[in-house]
Amino acid sequence: MPSSPSKTLLVLGSTGKLGRLLRACLAASPELLAGWQVVWCGRKADTGVDWVYSEGPPPKADAVLALWGVVPGKGDLADNIMLAHRAVEIARDSGATRVLHCSSSAVYGPAREATENSALAPVNAYGVAKIEMEQSLLLDVSGSPQEPASTVLRMANVVGADSLFRAIQSGQPVTLDAFDIGQSPIRSYATPKVTWHAVASLLSANTMPDVVNVAASNPVAMHEFLESAGCPFVWRPAPETAVAEVSMSIGRLRRLTGQTLVVPPQEMIAEWRRLTEAQA
Repeated sequence: MPSSPSKTLLVLGSTGKLGRLLRACLAASPELLAGWQVVWCGRKADTGVDWVYSEGPPPKADAVLALWGVVPGKGDLADNIMLAHRAVEIARDSGATRVLHCSSSAVYGPAREATENSALAPVNAYGVAKIEMEQSLLLDVSGSPQEPASTVLRMANVVGADSLFRAIQSGQPVTLDAFDIGQSPIRSYATPKVTWHAVASLLSANTMPDVVNVAASNPVAMHEFLESAGCPFVWRPAPETAVAEVSMSIGRLRRLTGQTLVVPPQEMIAEWRRLTEAQA
């Protein structure tokens, strides 16, 4: 039997920190996206970039993964709305029928096991901007059968892409907030592999949900990461503004992937180090 032709996924924002991690992860484990070829897209020509946004219309594709977005201190957060709609336009121009947009667990604010239907109570402007982006996408129902279907990925902190890992790489002791004796902030984390499992399951699903939480099943206390990495740390009493926990329920993601998605912190650290070495 001849092999079936592969489908094409355009990845927007592939030169950012998350994009580079995902590129390295897929290069090491191409089976994570079996049956798909990836076109890595960037604002300018760079190593590994297949299509530059300014260089004419996008290539034909079946789906789009939009990693791009404005983060605090890097531009106008309101531009996240524009970028989301630009991703839909690129999908339409490429012939893609599905678009996956990256949002953030920041939309929940302090939360324990937040589900996709939990109340949204962000504590910063970034979380507010991501809510506005989501609402702009999900309330914009044109009714056109040619309009690509959008799903919002509420991403947990990604291992290797947040400030904790910059601190680990510095080699200096990290200061942790202590909420109880020996208890540091708890967060849901996603690894690049978990992210690809989420993407692959959504691309193959008969119907995509509007929103899905993306994280490993097990939230992690930050001191557990530091201990796993052999990184020194010191405690300080948590200030009133500190957030003790932001964790998400991933029941919907587990049903989509058919996997438990449990990733111990030691394994998260090991994956991060492998991918960091691969990018060197």
